[in-house]
Amino acid sequence: MLKKVTIAAGATFGAIALTVGTAGTAQAATSGTVSCSTPGASGNYQYNNYYGPDATVYIYFSLTDTASDGNSVRVRMLSKDVNGATTYYPWRANTGGYNTTSKWQTTASNSRGLFDIGIQVARINTNGSIRNICTSWS
Repeated sequence: MLKKVTIAAGATFGAIALTVGTAGTAQAATSGTVSCSTPGASGNYQYNNYYGPDATVYIYFSLTDTASDGNSVRVRMLSKDVNGATTYYPWRANTGGYNTTSKWQTTASNSRGLFDIGIQVARINTNGSIRNICTSWS
């Protein structure tokens, strides 16, 4: 589903103009940014080409650790399919510590379609449990 491509933290992301075709009719590509913050972590992603049964979304994640507490921070994408079922994609972790930002570029698709996409950002306790989490939908 998701594959990781590591990019330099200072890289600039360009816009991608794409068109999604469904059942013989073209639909303009959907793009934007979705973000959320929870105590100790802040994350977002830019997305291009999302919505519909055949969509592959292009995602540019950013995740910042905002607390000097020794806990790790994570980010992941969520999507809802044609039936409203939520898919939780794998977590991405920023392991650099306080005041660092990690970035990733990836794609995602779902055989049941992408009809809503969202983000979760979490701070993780040293034992692996979630300390706090936020969720936001596009």
